[in-house]
Amino acid sequence: MLTHINSDRIILTIVIATILLIVPEVHLMSPITAFGQIPFLSDQPSSSSTNNQSNQKAPNYSSNASLTGISSTGNTTHTNSGGKGSSGGGNSNKLSSNDKVVILTFDDNRKGDFTYAKPILDKYGFKATFFIICNETTDKGAMNWQDIATMHNDGMDIESHTMTHPNLDNLSQSQLDFEIGGSKQCLANHGYHATTFAYPYNAGSKNATAVNTVAKYYEMARSGSEPLMFLNCQGFMKPTSLQTDCRTYSSDGRLTYANRYAVRSYTVDVLELKDSFDNATIYSDFVNEVNSQSNYNHAGRINAVPLITFHDVGLEKAKRYTTNVDLFDQLMKYLYDNGFKVLTFEQLGYNTNTNTFYLRAAANK
Repeated sequence: MLTHINSDRIILTIVIATILLIVPEVHLMSPITAFGQIPFLSDQPSSSSTNNQSNQKAPNYSSNASLTGISSTGNTTHTNSGGKGSSGGGNSNKLSSNDKVVILTFDDNRKGDFTYAKPILDKYGFKATFFIICNETTDKGAMNWQDIATMHNDGMDIESHTMTHPNLDNLSQSQLDFEIGGSKQCLANHGYHATTFAYPYNAGSKNATAVNTVAKYYEMARSGSEPLMFLNCQGFMKPTSLQTDCRTYSSDGRLTYANRYAVRSYTVDVLELKDSFDNATIYSDFVNEVNSQSNYNHAGRINAVPLITFHDVGLEKAKRYTTNVDLFDQLMKYLYDNGFKVLTFEQLGYNTNTNTFYLRAAANK
């Protein structure tokens, strides 16, 4: 019996030795090797490493094919498909036979946006992005959470505009976290996944501390004040904006003029003040502004997009930060009659491989 057991052990030892000689050595891949390290702000310059993202080939995700462009079949309610935010995959700014695009946004959750603007948007089949001040939903003249829920349920995009609407340039780090991160959490508590932030008073996008705080919580942020947003961040007239792409920091460590945390937009309030609330002149300037993209967009290829911001919409004819409802209807009618594709901010994507923006189909939230 003992001899039989010893024979079995000898045979087993020979078999194991044979397997080790035949089977090649297998290396286990470490998590860092497999997935790469994800920096806090991927395009912030680092003295210890070189960013080679722009040299990497974008992977082709066939399941995300619907995100690579936007069909221009008319200004009807957009079909919801795909994801939102940053992407390393392939994408395109080519629209089928339509060179005219506008992104509409509204700030400060004013009641007039629900009472007057939304019915007009609905009439023309348009959707828009509404940036919400989270602690100002109960004051007189503000949309409440029920209004905001109705907006969202009808396809409007709900995003973040701080807790109390302060000037971010004047805040400490703890205050920035409260206003910027707290707003994201506040919206999440009400069921909204905000991935985009809007700077109050357009202040903060030149402040590295504010920008880095925004980057902790959001994928993009909107600032001012440009009639067009160039999707490759080239073409701005500012002397300090000679960029080759949209990375957040230049090679010398300075914030760039236009980037994913400083998406440039233009507010209609500027036109209203400049034109002394003369509706005919405002209308004319608006038409010129939204058509200025024609110098850069050709054959369905979109390189520049006007991001238009409104605040309140109401019956008043000469009130700051309030667009007259009749004028608003005329502006939306012009977009509709002239075949503009009206988008929300959530249809703006960012490619981390090329450090450029792109347009995509509407996203589920």
